[in-house]
Amino acid sequence: MIRRVADLIEHLESHLGRMTGGSQGDEETPQGVHIAFFGPDPSLRGATTLTTVGLSRRHLTLPSGEAWHQELLMHVPPGDFPPRAAGLLFQLAGEMVSRGSGLQHGQVIGPRGPLFPGARTTAMVAASPRYLPEEFSVCHTAETPIVLTWLIPITTAEAALIRERGWPALARAFATEDPDLTDPARPDVVF
Repeated sequence: MIRRVADLIEHLESHLGRMTGGSQGDEETPQGVHIAFFGPDPSLRGATTLTTVGLSRRHLTLPSGEAWHQELLMHVPPGDFPPRAAGLLFQLAGEMVSRGSGLQHGQVIGPRGPLFPGARTTAMVAASPRYLPEEFSVCHTAETPIVLTWLIPITTAEAALIRERGWPALARAFATEDPDLTDPARPDVVF
């Protein structure tokens, strides 16, 4: 188990740079789940990247019946956003542990009201970390592969689009408009 965490940290730092901080959460945080902070990263428009560390200790099932080990990440602007993002990651990790289920690609979480003060985003979608090299998306450890899932803050309208037409419809809109997906205060994309 210790080797898996060391392998995960090494993998994260090889793509995101040195860890700059972290959080252990509070009494409601799932045991053994922490948040690591990386950045600010100039290649990500100065964003700070937050990742769970320890969620992958759990065997999480998917609707298909398969199971995997998963960690979550978010890219957010520096300032007041990282502490709020850490809270969101802890909350979602707790829900996943309680259900015993992982997140699938394109799965929408929410809407749940504003995710960040002053931002229009109310939901998140699970996706592959497109701002990072493809090899980042899976951390291969001696024990088991760990899937790294990016949580993209999205608006209520974007969440509705995914529910109506699927994740590929929003992914196409993102590819066409190229919005700053690290900014929870960004406007809706046009569909």
